[in-house]
Amino acid sequence: MSAIPERPLAAAAPAALGSPAHLLRFSRRNPTIVAGAAILIVVTALALLAPFFAGDPLSMTPALRLRPPSAEFWFGTDHLGRDLFARTLYGAQISLLVGISVAAFSIVVGLIIGLLAGYYRSVDGVVMRLMDGLMAIPAILLAIALVALTKASVFVVIVAITIPEVPRVVRLVRSVVLGVREAPYVEAAVASGTRTFKIIIRHILPNTIAPLIVQSTYICASAILIESALSFLGAGTPPDVPTWGNMIAQSRLYLGPAPWTIFFPGIALAVIVLAVNLLGDGLRDRLDPRLARRM
Repeated sequence: MSAIPERPLAAAAPAALGSPAHLLRFSRRNPTIVAGAAILIVVTALALLAPFFAGDPLSMTPALRLRPPSAEFWFGTDHLGRDLFARTLYGAQISLLVGISVAAFSIVVGLIIGLLAGYYRSVDGVVMRLMDGLMAIPAILLAIALVALTKASVFVVIVAITIPEVPRVVRLVRSVVLGVREAPYVEAAVASGTRTFKIIIRHILPNTIAPLIVQSTYICASAILIESALSFLGAGTPPDVPTWGNMIAQSRLYLGPAPWTIFFPGIALAVIVLAVNLLGDGLRDRLDPRLARRM
């Protein structure tokens, strides 16, 4: 009798998307994305759930002023007897709101202007000279001017930070468009009579998505830092709004006897900016094809 040939072993099936094995492999290959995203998820969850467990950030109890961290007040109290734990979590809401809003508005506006400036040669020179002029305006000086003309609010801070960030997005999008505009498939679409709007949406816009995702994370981190600096200088949100910049500014005179009044909002600010930058670095390494081939 002839021997029955053995059946070769089947190759191991790749891990299903979303399975624990796939998530573990993704975290090993992209540790910075996982670390940054995890920190941001935790901070966002604490900020959104703060009204349910953090207490009142505006309630003043002068008899309990400058209390150190304890079981009753996890982060201690400030010079007016306000709970620093509650104020730190509510300050995260303002920082996340400002960072995400500035990133979203600047990306949308900068994308539209950058596509037009990069594709239409007739408007390129005028638009870019205007963007150069806007880049010369410091966000802090612009915020001080807007507050002097209007009234201190979160919306004014968002507008003041967004305006100087738009030219940076425009220059990034324009550089991508200039490189893609001369590609053979774009020239073929133009020669075939495809409408300009369709060429921009179908062939040019997708090439800008990856760099814009990375740029949005850096804009978000920069906006959070600028908002804190503006609040510290008194040109940002009103003093009664619990933000990290306001907390540090109001407690700077008590750094010696009560250092926790500054350390906790300062640490929170450093952690969230670090998380956003980690996420941005990881996305850059993941989305850049040249870096991806080296990994």
